[in-house]
Amino acid sequence: MVRLSGLFMMLCMAVGAAHAQPPVPSIDDYAAMANMSSVSISPNGEKLVFISGESRAERSIVIYSLTGGAPFVIDGGDDQVLASVTWANDENLLVTYSERRDLAGAGERADVFRTYVVRADGSGNWELAIDAAMANRDMSDPDSMLVWLPVLQDNRGSRTGGDSVERAVGLFRQEFTRDRARRRVFIGDGGFNYLLNANNEPVVRYAFDDGEFELWSNLDDSGWERVYAENLTRERFRFGARRSDSWVGRMTNMAGLDATGQYGYFSSRVNNDRSAVFRFNFQTNEIEGPVVQSDLADVGGFIRDWRTNAVIGVRWAEERQHVEYFDETFANIQTQLEGYFPDSNVSITSWDEGFTKVVISISGGQTSRSYYLLDRNTGQMAFLSGAYSRIPDEAIAPVEVVHYTARDGLELFGYLTTPPGREASDLPLVMMPHGGPQARDNYGFDPWAQFLAARGYAVFQPQFRGSDGFGRNFITMAHGEWGRTMQDDVSDAVLHLVETGVAARDRVCLFGWSYGGYAALAGATLTPELYRCTIAGAPVSDVFEMMEYETGRFRGASVTYWAEYIGDWRSETEYITRISPALNASDVQAPMMIIHGTDDLIVPFEQAELMAAAMEAAGKPYELVAIQDGPHQSYRMTVDNSRELYTALERFLFEHNPPDPR
Repeated sequence: MVRLSGLFMMLCMAVGAAHAQPPVPSIDDYAAMANMSSVSISPNGEKLVFISGESRAERSIVIYSLTGGAPFVIDGGDDQVLASVTWANDENLLVTYSERRDLAGAGERADVFRTYVVRADGSGNWELAIDAAMANRDMSDPDSMLVWLPVLQDNRGSRTGGDSVERAVGLFRQEFTRDRARRRVFIGDGGFNYLLNANNEPVVRYAFDDGEFELWSNLDDSGWERVYAENLTRERFRFGARRSDSWVGRMTNMAGLDATGQYGYFSSRVNNDRSAVFRFNFQTNEIEGPVVQSDLADVGGFIRDWRTNAVIGVRWAEERQHVEYFDETFANIQTQLEGYFPDSNVSITSWDEGFTKVVISISGGQTSRSYYLLDRNTGQMAFLSGAYSRIPDEAIAPVEVVHYTARDGLELFGYLTTPPGREASDLPLVMMPHGGPQARDNYGFDPWAQFLAARGYAVFQPQFRGSDGFGRNFITMAHGEWGRTMQDDVSDAVLHLVETGVAARDRVCLFGWSYGGYAALAGATLTPELYRCTIAGAPVSDVFEMMEYETGRFRGASVTYWAEYIGDWRSETEYITRISPALNASDVQAPMMIIHGTDDLIVPFEQAELMAAAMEAAGKPYELVAIQDGPHQSYRMTVDNSRELYTALERFLFEHNPPDPR
């Protein structure tokens, strides 16, 4: 059933009366899917669309009229993961699904995203070409949208085209009637990427060939002129006969133009480390900036105005989310909203063509994720709904940023979530390193951390070296450091929380998923004295076997990535043996739970079985929880998958590291 309770209650900024302490939300409350997500307003400002439904079977696309009438519901389908929805025009939706498919020619299953055009009245749908990329919603012709599609350009017989057939990109006007109803607008020259101006005309192009980056302009419609060129530096990594290349320079891409067309924005590394925002001035043909940069994190999440194709701002994550708008109107709204919600991340997520109605997303602070509708004509803001309506705001655990210093002097931080209404002192602790490892956690509502905190545990998520988003140097200092300094960063976080009195020394457990699952096993084998118990989710347990799997999958497409991150497992056998938990099970001292989905395509279930067999052979206490048909990614988990995970976590922790009485 689609829940619409609480829709359009007026937002009250005053602090209400204190509530009695709410009951602890149940396992089912946390296992339920978000009941509101992907909220978008139609170009004419008359309708909202969002994804709703707390289970896969209930997932639906809900269309809510702002002018009156009952909501219209479109079944989201049971066999696919409904990922996102937005308006293509006032009558059609773009709906993206994640599907598990057998890839033709590869002989491998993989998760892929597919986009469909869906009539908002539910009368039909069709799949957008898999290689099509949306260019823009063009309201000058509301019955179509603009898409980029690869084309073959026949230059045979041409004096300037190289006398060949080469791949290029074409701009097409895609009608909403059916997939084949499209007409060509523009065919580019081979090898170039194109940017559109406010009139949806391709006026800037860029490409690099054999290490040379080129930027061309046709802003005045007088013909293409090369306005910038640069020889890039090649960063090459070799692993046997395989290699991977990346190119470094002042400019290697361009994200988009401003509303006037004078500036083109792009991100680039500063001193070959953290990314910052720069702009190219097409009047002077010079690079300006950095115009936005951070002393901690990479900057480069560009925000565009769908009405003009213009880059209007940038969003990035340091310890908290930061947003800087170049457009004054958006900047003023952002500033006011951040004043209303100082403890939350605030995002302007959708707006109509007249910019009179604006959808706002609030996350972190005392909310899971909440959506509001701002009417700029009246100045009123209405509450739409919370994403996780089963979990009241009063039950949400506080999250704070905690800094600590690693043993080699590296300054680090992480997110500490503590039980609601409890002092952060002498608590049982669950360390929860993230997966990846080239990933990161973010400030806000983390369902796993919130679930554990609601049951009486402090939860700490360390942003150890190798985490993504903090610059190139922070990533590379983790290369070859699995089980070494990367693991030390996790251990040092434990010691810091114990020394500062947050955690009880003898009440620390370690839980992680994917790379975090590996870190849990590594903690159990390399620093067993630190942990009372470990829970390893979807872990790598034997690096040799994992690399054998990667070598055979998709013809070893990711082998160079792993070799760069882990090292050469073919020659560094002593090191790889020492950091492979399944080969060191005899060092485990505390109870262990291994939990893994049987349909995991990223880390195969056999990795869990290898660790279980090693623990069995060593005579060590363990249990293996196999989530039947469970995937690797949490967003693909069903309610049953999540319920099984939460149930196992609660049972194991209550038995081996019980919390204080409530």
